[in-house]
Amino acid sequence: MHTTQARISLNGPTDLLTTVPLLLGFHPDHSLVVVGLIGGELQCTFRADLPGSADHLEHLPDLTAQLSLNECDGCVVIVYGEADLAKAATERVAARLHAAGIEPLDLLRVADGRWFSLTCGKPCCPPEGAPIPETSAASCEVAVAGCYAEADRSAIAAQLAPAPAGRRAAVADAVAAALRADAELDWGSQRSLDLHAIDHWMGVGTLPGPDDIATVGLALGDLDIRDYALRRINSGRFKGNRVDLWIWVARHLEEDLVAPAATVAGFAAYRFGNGVLALEAFELALRSSPHYRLAQMLMAALQAGIPPGALSRIGCGDRDEAEVAEAETEEAALEESEQTECKEAAIEE
Repeated sequence: MHTTQARISLNGPTDLLTTVPLLLGFHPDHSLVVVGLIGGELQCTFRADLPGSADHLEHLPDLTAQLSLNECDGCVVIVYGEADLAKAATERVAARLHAAGIEPLDLLRVADGRWFSLTCGKPCCPPEGAPIPETSAASCEVAVAGCYAEADRSAIAAQLAPAPAGRRAAVADAVAAALRADAELDWGSQRSLDLHAIDHWMGVGTLPGPDDIATVGLALGDLDIRDYALRRINSGRFKGNRVDLWIWVARHLEEDLVAPAATVAGFAAYRFGNGVLALEAFELALRSSPHYRLAQMLMAALQAGIPPGALSRIGCGDRDEAEVAEAETEEAALEESEQTECKEAAIEE
């Protein structure tokens, strides 16, 4: 099961169907998609694999709890697949949702680039279906916000594939050198360097080379520095939560170091609303370190349908609101200092 969250106004099936792939991150196939609504506005999107046939509907996931958790009052059910399975699946899903007080406003089927309404027999919904346009006003709005759709599910997983062996070897050498250098530093100096590295690479639009990948990767292994990165992501100040940075770092690290970076990448994707990419990142973290607690917790939250906005205190630990506010002020000062240093360096150049 995959989930995304965004608040978008929709005006009919074409708005919805052109937007769903962007929200999921890929074009679904043989899938059940339930779009949760609040007051007619899109609130969340959940996807699950369909069973092999209408005779195996007991394997169809029940998404009622996820929509209820997001306080949805309506929904649209979409099945990407063949007609008999679509009819049986939508009927079962609609009955469950209706019983939970979530009104299915439409039941749709998508196949071969066309959409079919399973509830409307009016001329606006012809029985032979209607073509799905490439774009709509709603899909353009979502694309401008930074969402995009890969060709299929496997393309999402490919984003987290290990970097080429030569680059990984260069990072491994840099990690060994950094560990030797770290032995000469006291805790305070090391922490300052780690915080500086996180702030610097979150604030620039480029990606680090081997030495800096090693620095950031090792820094995230410290829970305090990792949580600092999570708080910076939660600040919402960085384009796309710098998902690209965290994925880049994770792809270059050896298996024994990858879990923290992959978990931070998953968290950044989750907070951005890309549940599919987040799930891939958490799975990568847990393959390398099956007991990495934060990855376990975030994957459970994602699969339960907990909305991204509910994660705003992740990284804050047991600190109260006053402590969090003080920390945010300090972090803003660090960011301003980093920006000043960058400007001064540019002037010198």
